[in-house]
Amino acid sequence: MDAISREQLQQSGRVDLIQQLKVEVPSFNTPRPLGSGVGDYLQPPSLRGLGPGEVLVLVNGKRRHTSSDLNASNGVGRGDVSVDFNAIPSFALDRAEVLRDGASAQYGSDAISGVINLILDRSVGTRAQVTGGITTAGDGAYGEASVSSGIRVGDGGAFRLTASIQKAEGTNRSRPDTRQQYFGTNAAGRPVAISGNYGSGTGLTPGNGTLDPREATIDRNVFRFGDQPSTNKQVFVNFVTTAAPNVEVYSFGGYSRLDGDIEYFFRRAGQNETLRAFDPDGYRPVLDSQLENFSVAAGIRGTELAGFGWDLSSSYGVNTQDLFYDNSVNVTLGTASPRRFYRLGSDFYQWTSNLDLTRAIPLGDDAPLNVAVGTEYREETYRLFSGDIDGFRDGGVRIIDGPAAGAIGPIGAQPGPSAGPDDRASIGRRSWAVYGELEKTLFNRLLLEGAVRYESYSDFGDTTNYKVAGRLALFGGLAMRGSYNTAFRAPALAQQGYNASNTLILNGAQAIVRVAAVNSPAARLVGATDLRPERSDNLSAGLVFESRGITATLDAYQIKLRDRIAISSTFQDTRLTNFLVSRGAGNFSAISYITNAVDTDTKGIDLVVNARHRFDDGSLFTGTLAGNYTKTEFDRIAGTPAPLAALGITTPLFDLTQQLRFSDSLPRTKVTLDLNYTRGLVTLSLTNTRYGEVATVALTNVTITRADILTPGYQTRRVAAAANPANIDIIQEFGAKVLTDVELSWQATRALRLSAGAQNLFDVYPDENIASTVASVTAGTNGADNAGTQPYNAISPFGFNGRTVFVRAGVSF
Repeated sequence: MDAISREQLQQSGRVDLIQQLKVEVPSFNTPRPLGSGVGDYLQPPSLRGLGPGEVLVLVNGKRRHTSSDLNASNGVGRGDVSVDFNAIPSFALDRAEVLRDGASAQYGSDAISGVINLILDRSVGTRAQVTGGITTAGDGAYGEASVSSGIRVGDGGAFRLTASIQKAEGTNRSRPDTRQQYFGTNAAGRPVAISGNYGSGTGLTPGNGTLDPREATIDRNVFRFGDQPSTNKQVFVNFVTTAAPNVEVYSFGGYSRLDGDIEYFFRRAGQNETLRAFDPDGYRPVLDSQLENFSVAAGIRGTELAGFGWDLSSSYGVNTQDLFYDNSVNVTLGTASPRRFYRLGSDFYQWTSNLDLTRAIPLGDDAPLNVAVGTEYREETYRLFSGDIDGFRDGGVRIIDGPAAGAIGPIGAQPGPSAGPDDRASIGRRSWAVYGELEKTLFNRLLLEGAVRYESYSDFGDTTNYKVAGRLALFGGLAMRGSYNTAFRAPALAQQGYNASNTLILNGAQAIVRVAAVNSPAARLVGATDLRPERSDNLSAGLVFESRGITATLDAYQIKLRDRIAISSTFQDTRLTNFLVSRGAGNFSAISYITNAVDTDTKGIDLVVNARHRFDDGSLFTGTLAGNYTKTEFDRIAGTPAPLAALGITTPLFDLTQQLRFSDSLPRTKVTLDLNYTRGLVTLSLTNTRYGEVATVALTNVTITRADILTPGYQTRRVAAAANPANIDIIQEFGAKVLTDVELSWQATRALRLSAGAQNLFDVYPDENIASTVASVTAGTNGADNAGTQPYNAISPFGFNGRTVFVRAGVSF
């Protein structure tokens, strides 16, 4: 288990908890997604190479509710749900504990890759801090103001209230859009459709027809590509007091609200998605996002109940999301179209109650038999709400100008239709569990542990999981340890009920993709079946060493995960579109659904070395070297669903693009070297983090000739294309990078501490996407950079903002 203090988390001026954990925990990773809806803020996390839904999050040892959002984006974490880490202010914490091992036998569903337990501060006293920072590119300014105050309550009790606000401006690393923006004209003076090729609007490559004079004067900096702006407000309380001898009453909980504006791809003037009467020069739709979290837990615990320690608790949590399109339009409504639409809403409720009993039973030696038993009851509800009717209906107005005049424009709001009445969902379930654990030390050297948990779900039945573990002290501070456990994960309710359309980029073009609920008619038509729970076998073994200020752990692990839940391939084919329309299930370009697509085998190694030394002059050095290697391979990949195969479609249920999201889109290696030196009132902190290679499918179904023009200078692999074996899919690999953070702190007075520093001190950026060039367009293709506008890929494990500098002032009394 890693124990990370609040002070460690807040090093280097970071203010959002999920980014703080990413730097401090070697096997914890998260991308910086773009245009993925609220996923831009949730930043789907991964522990030991698995998904965001396969790590369990606790607060003060109690299960935390997840987000109501299903990640339907085209990136890491697709098809999964996440806990909203940024609903919890790190300023409210005492520490974070990270258990890097399967623990379903103790904690139940989701604890496949491990458990993150956030321990709230219960100290007495007041502290406050303000932080401000900005990138050296001149954007991305952010600020934080936090205050936390604790007062003594009764004998040894405390009440602590923490309030925090974080405000961040967006960053932008896009490049000018050189494509044709306006209709060209032919020799007869009639409008011609715009070209989507790089350079077609600036004369670098040919445009379609004679270019409109406005091409020479338009501001081509029309994209936003970077972190999205947001304001996050958080309040958290933690309370504990003595109610009677050997009895404590406790409660904790909080509220948060994040408001953000996510800017989608620019719609050019000549696109059918543009109502030129409103936006003659094009427009960029915005998703106005409102995320709220509320949680409360209460309990009573004691040390004497027929010889048992006991803890009776109940916790309740809810996540609510309301999403609005701004600066949008439904072109089929013509000039009667609103510019703002309610896209959809969702919420997730979780109520969990536990009774835990513990007892140490003497057996006549120096080590008692430790016994723990307990029971849990949980209720969960997921709801999905429809949006504005104008956001999904066909208003009947046809395109009035340009080469597509008279045709049906894209139906629904931009960038994708709002949820309709048939998309609504209301799903609930109940579960109850009993569990027990035994622990005994033998011969003062051998610690043995066993745990078992039986759980029953109202929607998919029963499961029993167990764990056995041991630790053997050897010599000279050296010990060996190991464990074997089975684990499981119940499908999230959002994975069963989410039903909406989203605009994604497929093969370089915008497409409306339907993520259809597994029980919906459209999903059943293309082969969807009822979801099954994930099940895993986890094996780990390692060494522990402690001596003279040095502690070290080395652990190897294997996680074999069966029936892993994911979004299927995106099925896009004219034969499929016609088939669905004929069955009354159309109005989208492509479809996917949640499925138990694959079995995976994840293997890895964790290394953590801590050193501490105090010099003769009183100065103190501490250092931590932490590293992780993880590799995921596939034991099973489902083939093409039968209804699609009957149409002559050969796309597998889980294609190469989806596979690489599991196996290569998170760094296989990550190493952190954290050094701290304190002398007198000054502390210098230096953190170096090396993120290993990541890879993704850059382009699909490309001819060999075009690939030869596109790929020189880039690290790529080629795979035969599923659609046409004579062509190839191009996998692009992005090289390993080292980021350096530095912070200098000065304890100016007993109460005041001042800090300054930089994140990514040496201004490191990830490798760039395969670029669109004049040569590639001549050969008939753009690159993987959206016609030159997006130089970096969203799978970068550290984003692409470059250097950020910050200052911080903190007081405590």
